[in-house]
Amino acid sequence: MVFLKAIAALFLVAALLYPSVPASAASGTGTRAEEHEIRAVFIYNFTKFVKWPPTAFENDSEPIRVCIVEDNELAEALETLAKKSKGRQLRIIRYRNIADADKSHLVYFGEFTDDAVTKKILNSVVKRPVLTVGDTPGFVRQGGIIGFISSGKKLTFEINPVTAKRNGLEISFKLLNLARIVRDLP
Repeated sequence: MVFLKAIAALFLVAALLYPSVPASAASGTGTRAEEHEIRAVFIYNFTKFVKWPPTAFENDSEPIRVCIVEDNELAEALETLAKKSKGRQLRIIRYRNIADADKSHLVYFGEFTDDAVTKKILNSVVKRPVLTVGDTPGFVRQGGIIGFISSGKKLTFEINPVTAKRNGLEISFKLLNLARIVRDLP
C-alpha cells in the first residue's frame, strides 16, 4: 500500500507540474520544454510498471529501446533522463522508418504524428510485445495501449489492458489504478 501511494504521488507530482497552457496553445520554449520533460518522466515510469515477456529481449543486458515518432523535443528530454529501468538502460531511437518501430520495446507517437504513419506502425506491432504510447485524441481507441489526456493543468492517461495483453504485455495494477481504463479493441 505504501508503494502504491509513492507511485501515485510520483504521477501526481508530474501532473501538477504540467503547464496550464494546453500543448496546442503553448508559445514559449520553456513551456513546451517543460511539457516534454513531464511526458518523458511519465514514459520512463511506464517502463517500470510494464512487464515484457522474456522473449522480447535477447539477453539480460539488452536495453529497452524507446522509439520516438515525430517529437524531437521529447526524444531530447528522454535522452537527458536516460536512466535504467528494471536494470536495463533506456536507448532512445528517433523514428526514420518502420524498422525503427519494429525493433523497439516502446513506441511513442507525438501529437503531430500523421494518422497514416500511426496506423502503419500500430499494424506492424500488433500482437508483438511493444508498448505503444500516444499523444493524440483517441489514440487508445485506434489500437494504442496508453494515451495521454491533457485537461487544463492536468496530464492524465488512459490504458487499454486488452490491447496490452494481446501484445503480450502485463501492466501492473499499480499503474492501472492511476489510469482511465478503456477496453475497446479497434
